[in-house]
Amino acid sequence: MRRLWLVRLGRHGEFESTALEKDVLIIDFGMTEDLSDATDLKSILERMVRRFPNASPGRLRNLAAQVNQFVNRMQPGDFVVSPLKTQSCLAIGKIAGPYEQREDGGPMRKVKWLRTDVARDSFKQDLLYSFGAIRTVCEISRNDALNRVLAVAKGGKDPGYGLTPDLPGKGSATEGEEAGEEDQIVDLANIARNQIEARISSIFTGHDLTALVAAILEAQGYVTHVSPPGPDAGYDIVAGQGPLGFDPPRLVVQVKSGNIVVDHPTLQSLNGCIHDANAEHGLIVSWSGFKSTVLKETNKQFFRVRFWGRDELIDALLSAYDRLPEDIRAALPLQRIYTLVPEEDDAGR
Repeated sequence: MRRLWLVRLGRHGEFESTALEKDVLIIDFGMTEDLSDATDLKSILERMVRRFPNASPGRLRNLAAQVNQFVNRMQPGDFVVSPLKTQSCLAIGKIAGPYEQREDGGPMRKVKWLRTDVARDSFKQDLLYSFGAIRTVCEISRNDALNRVLAVAKGGKDPGYGLTPDLPGKGSATEGEEAGEEDQIVDLANIARNQIEARISSIFTGHDLTALVAAILEAQGYVTHVSPPGPDAGYDIVAGQGPLGFDPPRLVVQVKSGNIVVDHPTLQSLNGCIHDANAEHGLIVSWSGFKSTVLKETNKQFFRVRFWGRDELIDALLSAYDRLPEDIRAALPLQRIYTLVPEEDDAGR
């Protein structure tokens, strides 16, 4: 029976570039020794105890359970969903090989990526809850998840399942058992951001996304001029400081909504617009992210151009939310809440 797995590629997305370029899944957990002869949960737990002698029993069980799922329970032919931090989307793949140990440490599996650019809002909320499990590795099985993920991977839509999402939560797995999906703790902050993303994607489309970016810049102290809808010659927004916007830093901003992924020619065009407008800096806002050729320019362009994907845009929005115009806050009503941070033993990462 084919299974669907959730695998995160590093706490901060540090394995994502290698994983996508070399068609592999990578986890770490500090397991730098070969685990080929550790064929069950008990033997992996023994390795964990030797590797981390001062760790609590709960943390050791969590880590061992996840490593065992990756090394022993995951099989070629299973499918995987990897939420990407660096590109604000999800990758869907098919497991293509057995467990291997990387030369520089850590378990690895070969994977055939089916899609690496799936927007989070391609899925209905119940699956997004499942993808919000806080662990690095876990099986996703509820609500016909596998068939729905495959439907999206083929370019279709999430057909959905029922009307009420079955929320993951603390279950009743006995000590020493591997937690199933029903036992996962969800990352509430991530789920909240997913909901905000979905609202922005549905409400602020096309030129409205440009207006949202301009409102955020104005809340940050800029005076802006927004080009009207239609051809803009590369100037969606121009912005500057001071009473009239004459003072530096002066910006030229390009905003890409929908499914447009920014490529290198777009970056070159922006640099030309910065020069022509006598500005000092540029900002590219892309709802669907940036091609790898653009991201490789991040350090080179650091003192000239900033790149805002979904995460950066939402970060800027949240930091300026109380200063945004009333009509935008009405279209995107948000409320600050506090929740208990999961214990390290529960998170397992």
